[in-house]
Amino acid sequence: MSREVVIGSQTFSLALPADPNEFLSDPETLASRPDDDDYAPYWPHLWTSARPMAEAIASANWTDATRTLELGCGVGLVGLAGLASGLDVTFSDYEPHAVQLAHHNAHANGFDKAGALVLDWREPISERFPVILACDVVYDVSDHLPLLDLLAVMLEERGCCWIGDAGRQTAASFIELARRRNFDVELHDEYGNRMLEPHVGRFQLMQLRAGR
Repeated sequence: MSREVVIGSQTFSLALPADPNEFLSDPETLASRPDDDDYAPYWPHLWTSARPMAEAIASANWTDATRTLELGCGVGLVGLAGLASGLDVTFSDYEPHAVQLAHHNAHANGFDKAGALVLDWREPISERFPVILACDVVYDVSDHLPLLDLLAVMLEERGCCWIGDAGRQTAASFIELARRRNFDVELHDEYGNRMLEPHVGRFQLMQLRAGR
């Protein structure tokens, strides 16, 4: 199925699975999962924070062609907003189906040079990026440490990581752990206003930089 999503002045056409839940029992997906892995394929859903995260990206000032990695790309809306803002985006996800669909959506919207990478956070690669984007990735506390370990390897020394969150209770523990790991963390609401503390039930944007 196809869905049009308006972000700022841009309208994106997104190809989406007709029945996202079918991937929960997809034999190929289940066969690729390690026996001790709790991973579940939620990527086909357009998650709650994707739209406000994309809006935040669209309204920011970026340096053109800045190399950017999207983590947990899902169907690719956040990365599309980055591409439309002039960023050089590589879509990544643990699930190959997600990477393929996000890459397809990029091409369908005229972004032929978007990159694609199947990436397990527990096995970061040596490539580093000045900008890393992610959305709805801190809902499971077991992912917090692998995510921060990956950022320590793949985020450039003076780079920034933007993480959109729907206001989940787990965000506070992620922020606390990030600060213990020497990341500077700023919080903003959906209107770009600075927040002193995370809140529950409303979109918030976490901006992480490696501490100096």
